[in-house]
Amino acid sequence: MNDAYERLLSSAAKAAEFIEECVEQDALLLLVCHNDADALSSCGIMVGSLWRSDARFLARSVNRIDEFFQQLDEGSADADCIVFLDLGSGYVKEIYNKIGEKKVVIIDHHQPQSFDIPKCYAHLNPHLQGLDGATHISASGLAYLVSKALNEENYIYSPIAVVGALGDLQDKDDKRRLGGVNAKIVEEAVEKGLMQVTEDLILFGRSFRPIHAALASTSSPFLPGLTGREDVCYSLVTSLGIKVKDGDRWRVLADLTDEEKSKLYNGIISFLASKGLAAGNIAKELIGVIYELTEEDRWTYLRDAREFAWLLNACGKTGNAWMGIAIAAGVRGSILEEAQKLLEDYRAQMAKNIELFTRPGSVTNMEHIIVFNGGDLIDERQVSSLASLISSSGMIPQDKVLIAWAKHGDRVKVSARANRSQVEKGINLGSILSDVANAVGGRGGGHNIAAGADLPAEMLEQFLKEVDKRVGSQLGA
Repeated sequence: MNDAYERLLSSAAKAAEFIEECVEQDALLLLVCHNDADALSSCGIMVGSLWRSDARFLARSVNRIDEFFQQLDEGSADADCIVFLDLGSGYVKEIYNKIGEKKVVIIDHHQPQSFDIPKCYAHLNPHLQGLDGATHISASGLAYLVSKALNEENYIYSPIAVVGALGDLQDKDDKRRLGGVNAKIVEEAVEKGLMQVTEDLILFGRSFRPIHAALASTSSPFLPGLTGREDVCYSLVTSLGIKVKDGDRWRVLADLTDEEKSKLYNGIISFLASKGLAAGNIAKELIGVIYELTEEDRWTYLRDAREFAWLLNACGKTGNAWMGIAIAAGVRGSILEEAQKLLEDYRAQMAKNIELFTRPGSVTNMEHIIVFNGGDLIDERQVSSLASLISSSGMIPQDKVLIAWAKHGDRVKVSARANRSQVEKGINLGSILSDVANAVGGRGGGHNIAAGADLPAEMLEQFLKEVDKRVGSQLGA
């Protein structure tokens, strides 16, 4: 990987040169990002870096690239240089057709479109250097490399790059460890004293929430029947003979002995198995590497990098992306308090959405895919997060690919998830959704293991049939 990493650093330096040139010319930069945790992390890193450079810039988040094109047509997206973050690689030709010879920087980790890049463009993408954008590095990691090339002092954003990678579920190595270039960024954050890495049960709020509350708050992995249900979690913990209080003080996960942690772990697995879930798959997600941001207060939702990512997702998926960008850039105070309230509401909403998945008629079983029909009941901005939760919850057969969709107006937002064994067999959801969505008048793309699409609602049935066929073909069925 070393040669590919060096090429990636060289490409990041080129992107930084483009941006630095704009800053020196006092040009206006427009940052355009997606709305998930990785995108908001990457945008926050660039916002902080440009602020430190005394640059002129604007930042915007869009749910899909069509929103940006519409803003461009309306004349509200004009700038001297446009920087795309966590989107753009799959739409280079369209961007060029819309923008022409204007200076453009694309910082993205999704599978890139085959297109000759004009000289006025800088395109930073790990796939172009032989690296995997689904596991080696995310958009926030790429933004971090660019920020470091702008100014070495921007190492302060290394923890945010880790947050973005975890938000994009790139912790695929043994014990949910980040690998590839992500691991190098973790090392730097640890060396600078900005991050602490340990191994333990992965429960949110492990250092400050009561045990049952930490269990109920845990969303990665999502624990059906437990996440969002403090009452059920309290009953489970006490039934295991684990004391929840020490005198008047609530006990936290850090207070438990190894024996008590083992009891809790086995109790969680038994509970999930009793619900008919594939508890073995969830078991692998429950113990692993904890990434703690040492500069953040222990009582905030920012101390644990995975929970930080959830907070950013909550901002982006509820129409408050600006708040997530500000927090990723370093803003705290009242904005953080408001975002933490958003997270609580978002977590509760996700739990309700998961319940919809279990209702009769909400799922359609096809030959190679299982389809969650969100319809009008699911916010289309949240369908990708929901797909990730369902795929990690033990509710999907290992031989099926999950397709979740939600309707918005006369269009449909689709999100697809495969598992690691399917990827090893050759599945590439990014190429499937790109090809099939384009064929029915929509757009699609992403990674081999996770992808998305947007298409006319009237073409949904045809789209699903063709995706089912393509999935079967790639899996050799």
